[in-house]
Amino acid sequence: MPLSAGSIAFTGFNGDGNDNLSFVALTDIPQGTVINFTDSNWNGSAFATGSNAESTIAWTATGAIPAGTVIDINNIGKGTFGTSAGSATFTNANNTGLSNDSEVVYAYVGTSTAPTFLAAISNVGYATSDGTLTGTGLVAGQTAVSFTGGLDIVGYNGPRSGFASFADYLAAIGNTANWATQNGSGDQSTDGTTPDAPFPTTAFTVAAPATQTISFSSPSVSVAEGQSGTKTMTFTIARTGGTTGVLSFSGSFAAGTTDAADFGGTLPASTFSGSFADGASSATITITISGDTTAEPDESFALTLTSASNPGAAVTIGTATATGTIANDDGTLVSGNSSNPITLANNDHLTVLAGATLSGSTPVTWIGGSTSPGALVDNSGTITGTSRAIATSGSTSGSLTINNKAGATITATKDAVKISNLVSGKSGTFTVNNEGTISSTGTGSNAGQALDLDDINSSGANTVINNAATGMISAADADAIRPGANATINNYGQIVSHNASAASDGNAAIDFQSVNTGGVVNNYAGGIIDGARHAITGDQPITVNNDGTITGRSGSGINMDSAANTTTTVTNRGTITGTAVGGADADGVDVDGLVSIDNFGTIAAVGLTSGANGLNEALAIGGGFVHNEVGGLIISDQRAITVDDSNDGSAFGVMTIINDGTIRGNNGEAISIVGTFGDTVTNTGGIFGSIATDGGNDTLTNSGSIIGDVSMGAGDDSINLATASIVTGTIDGGDGVDTLVLSGSGSGSLLGTVVNVEKLDVQSGVWRIKDASGYSDIQVESGAAVVLEGSANGMVVAAGAAQLVFGLASNSVISGNQYIQIGGSADGTTIEAGGDQDILGGGIATNTTVDGGTQNVFGVAIQTTVANGGFQHVHNNAFNTIVNAGGEQNVYIDGSATGSTINAGGIQIDWGFTIITTISGGGQYVFGSASLTTINSGLQAVESGGTASDTTIHGGGQDVYLGGTAINTTMDGGVQSVYGGTVVQTTISNGALQYLHGNASMTTVNAGGQQSVYADGTAAPRSMPAASRSIGAPPAPPSSTAACNMCMAARPARRSCPGRSTCRPAAALMTPRSARVRSPLSMRAGRSTM
Repeated sequence: MPLSAGSIAFTGFNGDGNDNLSFVALTDIPQGTVINFTDSNWNGSAFATGSNAESTIAWTATGAIPAGTVIDINNIGKGTFGTSAGSATFTNANNTGLSNDSEVVYAYVGTSTAPTFLAAISNVGYATSDGTLTGTGLVAGQTAVSFTGGLDIVGYNGPRSGFASFADYLAAIGNTANWATQNGSGDQSTDGTTPDAPFPTTAFTVAAPATQTISFSSPSVSVAEGQSGTKTMTFTIARTGGTTGVLSFSGSFAAGTTDAADFGGTLPASTFSGSFADGASSATITITISGDTTAEPDESFALTLTSASNPGAAVTIGTATATGTIANDDGTLVSGNSSNPITLANNDHLTVLAGATLSGSTPVTWIGGSTSPGALVDNSGTITGTSRAIATSGSTSGSLTINNKAGATITATKDAVKISNLVSGKSGTFTVNNEGTISSTGTGSNAGQALDLDDINSSGANTVINNAATGMISAADADAIRPGANATINNYGQIVSHNASAASDGNAAIDFQSVNTGGVVNNYAGGIIDGARHAITGDQPITVNNDGTITGRSGSGINMDSAANTTTTVTNRGTITGTAVGGADADGVDVDGLVSIDNFGTIAAVGLTSGANGLNEALAIGGGFVHNEVGGLIISDQRAITVDDSNDGSAFGVMTIINDGTIRGNNGEAISIVGTFGDTVTNTGGIFGSIATDGGNDTLTNSGSIIGDVSMGAGDDSINLATASIVTGTIDGGDGVDTLVLSGSGSGSLLGTVVNVEKLDVQSGVWRIKDASGYSDIQVESGAAVVLEGSANGMVVAAGAAQLVFGLASNSVISGNQYIQIGGSADGTTIEAGGDQDILGGGIATNTTVDGGTQNVFGVAIQTTVANGGFQHVHNNAFNTIVNAGGEQNVYIDGSATGSTINAGGIQIDWGFTIITTISGGGQYVFGSASLTTINSGLQAVESGGTASDTTIHGGGQDVYLGGTAINTTMDGGVQSVYGGTVVQTTISNGALQYLHGNASMTTVNAGGQQSVYADGTAAPRSMPAASRSIGAPPAPPSSTAACNMCMAARPARRSCPGRSTCRPAAALMTPRSARVRSPLSMRAGRSTM
C-alpha cells in the first residue's frame, strides 16, 4: 500500500561532524520506493524555493525493506553518502548539511510541490521560521519528534521489541524521554558518549500476536415493546486477549417467534456484521423494534456470531448466541380457556389469542374511564356469554375499541355486545372492528342484538362499526345492530337479522331506533345488509352510501320514519330491494321526510301490496331530490315512485326528479307526486308508466321516452319536450294555464293526445303534430317548423319558422312560412310582411289575408285578400281573390284566377287565364287571357300577346297595346284606347269613348258613344246608330311615351306601369311552378317524410 504518515519514524539526528540521519521502517517498503529528506523551510503550504531552498536527499530502496529495519544515512555534510540499506543522492545540493542549532527535517514521498509527509524531526520545535507541521498531516509526539534548545545530536534509545505492532512504536519514538541527547561544544558525534554516530541499526521487532476472543456480553436482552413508536435493543460483544488491530465479525439473524410487524413491517436482514476498532474492547449490534397495542405472548429472536478475523491476531468465538426478547406490555392476555371474568377500565387492554376461549355469564365488563385512547379488546379466539359477551356496569363513560379478528367469535345468548348506562353529555368513541363473527343466538324472550349500542346517545359520543369482508354480524331473532348516536357503519361483509318464528316480524339488520341522530351507513362492494324485515330503519335522517346489496326480506331496503323537515341522503351504486310478503307494504326506499337520492345502481320493490296497504313502491318519499343516473334503475312491481306524506296527502317539500336511466312501474304507474309545490321531473332516459303531478306550477322536461300518460294536475304547468323525446300516452295539463314547449334540433313528433293545455310554444326543431285544436295560444318561433297532421286554430308562426299543413290550420298568423300539403287546408290565415303561404298541389287555402306577405298558389286558393305590399302568385287555381291597395295578384302561365276583384291601388298581372275579374279602381295587366272582366273604374291593359274577351266597361279604361287583342268589349262608359293593338266587336254606348291608334273592326257605336280614329288607326265596317258619332279628325294622341320599367315596352306616359317599383322580366313571371315553389323538407306536393 502507498506510504503515509507514520510509515517511517526518525530514530537519530546529528548536526555535528559529518551529519547523520537515522529512521525506522514501520511498514514494509517496496523495492524502488523513493523517500525524500529535506531541511528546506515549510511554511504551511509550500517549501522554500530558489536560493531560499535547502538541500534534498532522495533515498531509494534498492530492495524490499521489511518493517522494523533501521536505515542510517551518513556523511551528509560531505556529500559522500553512506547508507546501511538502499542508496542516497542529492536532488538539490543547495546548502548541504544539517544545522546543530536550528533545524527541521521532513521526510516525504512524491514531489516537493505535492508532498505526502511521512515523518519529521526538529531540534527547535515547530513554531519557528525553520518549519511548521501545519499542512503536513503530522502530529508532534506521534509522527513527528520535537526537541527544543538547538540540540546537536539526538538518538532514540527506547524499546525496540515487545510491542504487538510496529505502529505501537510511534508513541514510544515520539516521546523524547526515550532519547539520548548531547548539546556541548565541538564535535560530539564521536566522543564516546551516547549518542554517537553512526546510529545503531538494531531492528525493531514485534511480539507474536496473542489469540483474541469475542463473545456476547450477555446471552439475552429483553425490552418491553411499548404502545407505539420504536425502541432499540442493543447487544454488546466483548473482545478479550488483546485489543490490537481491527477485528471484523459477522453473524446470522433468526426470527424465532417474531414477525415483520414487530420490526415496523420488515424483518431484519438474515445476516449482520460489524467490527472492533484498533484498541477497542467492545462493539455493539442494535435491533430496532416497533411498539403496538396488541397483546401477545413475549416474542424472541436470536443473533449468532458465525465468523471473526483480525489481520494481526488469531480470533476465536466464545459465547456465540444471544437471544432478544420482546416483552408484551399490552394488558391482560388470555391464551387458553378461561372463565375468569375480566373488568376493563381506563386504558386497559384485553387480548384473547387464537384458539383461546373466554367464557362466562358476562365474561367482559367495561366500566369506562379514559376517553383517549380508552379500553381495548383484541380477540383472536372466542368470547362467549350465556347472557352477554361484553357489557357495561354502572354509570359509564369513556372510549372502548373492540377488534374481533378473522376467525374470531364474540357470541352470546342475548346481546353479544351491550353498552348501557352511559353518562349523559359525556364524550367518547365506541369502535368495533370485526373480521370474524359477532352474533346473538337467543330467540323469543332471550333474543338480543349482536351489537346493542342504543344507549350511546350523547351528542359528544361517536360510534364506528367496521365490518370487514370476512365479517359476519348477525342476530337470530332481533335487530343485528342498534348503532347508537353519531354512528358510522362501514360494511364490507354481512350484517344479517333473522325472524326465528312467525311471531317475529320486526327485525332489521340495522335499526337506528328513535332518538339517535347522525347515522352514516357505507355498504361497500361485496357488502350485504340483509334484514328479516327492513334492512336499515330508524326514526331520524341518516346517510347511506351503497355499493353492495341492501335487502329487506319482508319490508323495505331502507325505511326511515323521519320528520317532515329532515333529509335522508342515499347514494346507491349497488342494489337496494324491498320485498312485499303477504300483501304488506314494502318499498325499496321508504322515507317519510325529505330525501336526496343519487342512484347509479338498482332500487327495486318486489312483490305486490294489497289495496288496504297502499302500493309497493321503489321510492316512497316525502319530497326532495332524486337523480337516477345513466344506467340507474328504479323499478317496482307496482308504482315506481310515490311522493306524499305517507298517507296519500301532500308531500312535505318540493320534489325534483332527474332521470337519466330507467324508471319503471309494472302496474303502469311510474311517478305520482301529491301536493301543491312546484315540482320538477326531468327525463333523458326511459320512464315506463304514467307520470302524475298535483297542484302547483309543475315542470316536466322530456328528451327521453315516457311510455304512459302524463297528468300535470292543477297549477300553471310547463311541459317541455325535445325532438328526440317520446310520449306514448295522453298529456293532460289539468287545471290552470298550462304551456307545452317543443324544442330541440332535427325532427320530433307529438302524436299522442294533448288535453287541457292552453299554450303551445314550438321553439325549435321540426315537429310533427297530430292535432293542435285544443290550444288557445300557439306560437311557432323562428327556426322552428310544425308539420300539422290534424287541426290547429290560431297558430302564430314567427319569421324564420314554418307550418306544414297536412290537416286543417285555422286562423294562423304567418310571419314565416306556411306550407299546405296535399290533402291539407288552411282557413283564415293571415300572411304578414315577410311571411309566405305555399299552397302545394292538392292543398286548399280559404279566406287568406295577405297583409304584406306572399301567397304561392300551386293548389287552390279561395277568397284570398291581398293588400299592403302583399303578393298572390297563382300557378293553379285562385277563386274570388280581392286585391286591395298595395296588393298584387300574379296569374302565371300555368295558373287561372276566377272572380278576382281588383280595388283601388291593387294590381292583377295575368300571364295565364283570368275570368270574371272585377276592376274597381285597380289595374289588370293582360299578357295571357282575360275573360268576362268588368271595369267599374281603374284600368285593363291588354299587353302584347294578351287577349281580353267579353270585357264590360262601366268606367275606367281598357288599353290595348301592340300585339294585344280585345274581343267583344261592351262599353257604357269609360274609355277604350287602342295603341297598335286590335279590337273586335266593340260596343260603345252612353258616353263611352274609343280612341283608335290601332285596328278596330265590327265596332258598334250606340247613342252617346264615340269612336275616335287617329291617323295611325283603322276602323273596319261598323254600325253607327243615331246619336252616335265618329270623329274622322280626332285630336292627336299623347305626344310622349315612356318605356315600362317592368317589360321595357313603349307605353303612353299617362299609363302607369303595372309593376310596384322595379318590374320583373316577363320570363321570370312566366316561370312554371316547379322552378319557383319553396318548401322545406322536400315537401312539394307530397306528405312529410317524418
